[in-house]
Amino acid sequence: MDKRLYLDVNRFATRTAWAHGVITFLGRPSALLILAFLLLVALARARVAGFGGTDLDQIAALAWVAVGTGLAYAVSLPIVHLVGRARPFVAMPQATVLITRPTGFSFPSEHAVVAGAFAAGLWLSRARLTAAIATLTAILVAFAVVYTGTAYPGDAAAGLVLGTLVSLAIYPLMIGSLRNLARAVARSPFKVLVGGGRHRGPIGPGPAAHPELVGESGAVRVLPPEESGAVRILPPEETGAVRILPPDKTGTGSGADTERT
Repeated sequence: MDKRLYLDVNRFATRTAWAHGVITFLGRPSALLILAFLLLVALARARVAGFGGTDLDQIAALAWVAVGTGLAYAVSLPIVHLVGRARPFVAMPQATVLITRPTGFSFPSEHAVVAGAFAAGLWLSRARLTAAIATLTAILVAFAVVYTGTAYPGDAAAGLVLGTLVSLAIYPLMIGSLRNLARAVARSPFKVLVGGGRHRGPIGPGPAAHPELVGESGAVRVLPPEESGAVRILPPEETGAVRILPPDKTGTGSGADTERT
């Protein structure tokens, strides 16, 4: 079935020469520059929206977009060699290939892995507009690798799924460290990279970021009583204090007496 779908798309490609320019661009590695541009846009929007105190949790989540995409690509490499599926144009020499024929195996499509992980990471970062554009781009990239003749439809679909799953699965394990790194940078001489920090609330799973003094933002860390050194005032029934009663309340005539409260 995968081969039949590939041939159907391949025949469609031969009849739509007017679309070759755009789709062949999306089928090449250079198309991933679109995703890098979207990440820069998301970072810029986070800085502008956080004028007077950038949301460091979102900066950390945006850093995860790049880290998670790299990890997804790394995870895909051994799978590609383990499966060892030949490129479709090797199995079907009659297929039309619109770009330079890549070497190596085709399952999963590495282009689709990167695109899927990237889009998933942007959704985790709350950058919804750029995430929606990245999702559309990822789908187009997956279609383009089939349209240009370099991968089967199953290779492209598997790449999108693998990239998305890796990004979502590892995010809870890494986001706490990235938040700590973002706060450390905000307190360092390189704070211009992330801006003055503020806390909007944790994004997704992982150790929550606590409000604390960050750079020059004026954010205040709120300590629980056991860490603050504050004095707790107890009611009399909990203090164990001694109250001195006058003679008329002691039941004796021998002067003041004491009563344990």
